[in-house]
Amino acid sequence: MKSLRVLAPVVACLLIVLTYFLVQGAAPDAARHERTLDALRTVILYNAALQRDVLRARTGLLRSYDPLVRSIENLNAATQTLPAARDIASGGVRAEIDRGIADVAAAVRDEETLVEAFKSDNALLQNSLNYFNYMSGRLTSEGDGLRAVEIGALMITMSRFISDPQPEAARAVTAALDRLAKSSVDAVQPSDVHSLVSHGRLIVTRLPAVDDLVARLQTAPTSELARALQDLYLDAHGRAAARAARFQTLLYIAALVLVCYVVYLFARLRHNARILRERLEFEGLIASISTQFINLPRDRIRAGISKGLARLVEHAGLDGAQIIVSRTQDAESSGGYFYRRPSGNTPARLSKDMIELASRWTLAGHERQGCIDVPRVGELPEGREKACLQAHQFQSWLCIPMSHAGERLGFLALDTVTHEKRWTDDDIALLRTAAEIFANAIAREHNEREREALQARLNQSQRLEAIGILAGGIAHEFNNILGAVLGYGEMALAVLLKESRARRYVQQIMKAGRRAQDVTEQILAFGRRRERQHHALRAQPVVAEAVDLLRASFPATLSVETHLAGADAAMMGDPTELQQVVMNLGTNAAQAMNNRGVLEVALNTTELVEARMLSHGNLPAGRHLRLAVRDNGSGMDQATLERIFEPFFTTKPAGQGTGLGLSTVHGIVAAHRGAVDVKSQLGEGTIFEVYFPQIESAATDADEDEGEGAEVPIQHGNGETILVVDDDTPLMQLAEEMLAALGYEPVGFDRSPAALNAFRTDPERFDLVLTDEVMPDMTGIEFSGQLHEIRSDLPIVLMTGYGRPLRSRQLTAAGISEVIKKPLLPAAIAKCLARHLQSG
Repeated sequence: MKSLRVLAPVVACLLIVLTYFLVQGAAPDAARHERTLDALRTVILYNAALQRDVLRARTGLLRSYDPLVRSIENLNAATQTLPAARDIASGGVRAEIDRGIADVAAAVRDEETLVEAFKSDNALLQNSLNYFNYMSGRLTSEGDGLRAVEIGALMITMSRFISDPQPEAARAVTAALDRLAKSSVDAVQPSDVHSLVSHGRLIVTRLPAVDDLVARLQTAPTSELARALQDLYLDAHGRAAARAARFQTLLYIAALVLVCYVVYLFARLRHNARILRERLEFEGLIASISTQFINLPRDRIRAGISKGLARLVEHAGLDGAQIIVSRTQDAESSGGYFYRRPSGNTPARLSKDMIELASRWTLAGHERQGCIDVPRVGELPEGREKACLQAHQFQSWLCIPMSHAGERLGFLALDTVTHEKRWTDDDIALLRTAAEIFANAIAREHNEREREALQARLNQSQRLEAIGILAGGIAHEFNNILGAVLGYGEMALAVLLKESRARRYVQQIMKAGRRAQDVTEQILAFGRRRERQHHALRAQPVVAEAVDLLRASFPATLSVETHLAGADAAMMGDPTELQQVVMNLGTNAAQAMNNRGVLEVALNTTELVEARMLSHGNLPAGRHLRLAVRDNGSGMDQATLERIFEPFFTTKPAGQGTGLGLSTVHGIVAAHRGAVDVKSQLGEGTIFEVYFPQIESAATDADEDEGEGAEVPIQHGNGETILVVDDDTPLMQLAEEMLAALGYEPVGFDRSPAALNAFRTDPERFDLVLTDEVMPDMTGIEFSGQLHEIRSDLPIVLMTGYGRPLRSRQLTAAGISEVIKKPLLPAAIAKCLARHLQSG
């Protein structure tokens, strides 16, 4: 495979080189070369023809200017073909050729301009000359002697001027023309003389200009520029032809090299085909090992792994293979899986020190694809690694890490004792696949065992849930009993003298009853039958009470030190849940210290200027209450620290922990919009810091508790009729007595059907209905709905002892005006009735 990876770029480079040689070895185009030379020769030839025809036209031997036009056209056509000459060269030579072509084209354009000027001027000149010769001859033959002499002298002067148009000759002609013009005033035909003079003057004017144009055309550099361009082009063409010959030679050599390389590739392909067959067989083996674990029962997985190792060893020609499983991952199979060929000089089983060697390998230069590859153990430097491998008589060793779901399970180790073994990258990749197959099988076995353990935990949780339901039911019944105790107690306080001993006794009974009511609230919270209600509270008394409970539960070998500051610091929360946080953290810390040492509990306030990232949550800026629980126990490593709040995760032995304590703490803190910061190191203990948002100091439950003994004025009724429905007869009777004492007329029923019939008989009789929520025949909500259909304006108050949240939409549909909690106390029921009956 490595050779094939090298082959592709080599072939690509060779193709690029051959293409370059082929392009550079191409000889110059012969047809283009001939066209270029023809164009240069045409420029030279037609430039000479143009100069010849200009001279003939000047002397009057050329009857028309068509030869001049054809010469210019041929010159322009030839110059348009010349740019093809630039393709033969490159670089500076090409620039010189471009300049030469531009110079020739410019010279042709200049000649064309001169020819156009020459044609117009020469036509006027030739016309004047012809007319001058004709008229001078006629006037000489027809005129008198004097006139003939003057015209003859003019013709002689003109002839001299035409043969040599010098300024002196021009002045002589001009003077002769002036004399002739003056003497022709009295002539018989003055117009002919005037015409002769006019044409003579035109000849004097045009002849020098025409001769100048002829001279410029004769000295035009077009032919010289064309010859220079021809020389430059021929030199460039020769160089291009020589360069093409060199590259053709190189192309031939490259073709020979290519043939040799093709022969080499053919041999390599045959070798690779053999390797590919072996690889396919190896892949088939890996696929076969993978399929044998499909639907394999858990009790046969270990045997399947051993069988797979045996097949791997036999196919690869190894002496042994071992899967080393970490003890922390799989206690049952921590010894690992192994297979060795029968041999008298090899150990029957590898020792457990191999996992330490694989985990702490430090020698660089032996890592391939994340594996440890040692093809020759004898070449290792002296050290722990070489000594360990030689102790097992290994000649070669390959160690492949095994992971599942991002978690390290162990290592797959392959070794040879009788010979050395070198692995290719493809073989290592396949062996990594085999390691993944074994890792999945081991993880599957481990997961199925965990599933069985989780099933056992689920059964335990269901039992706990059943206990919670039972506890909730017991607390509900106990709440009813407390209702009678507290109700009658409060009624007794209303009739007893303020300074009497009996009143003090009843007040103590009421205080104990309220404490018992708090106990029922905690039991309802345990059974998840109480609604979570957060209100303002001072944290210090709650934490102090929880610490007192911890001290009472700890042995004498464990002491608790407290540093509770911030006596007035308040928070929004549930005191029961706050106590549960302290209790759970304290219990965990005591177990970490084996109930020996000092447990520190601190409470203070802190203010953050900016947000802070904690180990388990983000803490926003602002003021916070900080609850810290510190122990000096064994501490935790980083892996354990990351999982402490996972449900059912525990480091305790089986049967000694549920793994729900810290997860409950995390849930309570999250519900209070707080955060947790955990710091721990092995052997140095652990500190849990819990942060709660602090609120402004306000009236809290503790403040209200301090004012329990204060007398609160109770509002009485004016004889309104109250329908009371409760399936608990003593509570119904207590409610009647309370209502009667408050100035109302109660009508009580312990069965909801009977109460409904009484209401239907006279709906306008009742001013308000007070009904229990849970009743056997008809629930309080269903009963209220029936009453609401009969009389929609009737106030209905629902009594509940569970405290679970009720849907407001359901209450509104049933016509329920308010929900109050049991047990009923005269002051609370009086306020409720006064709100809905608007009585003084």
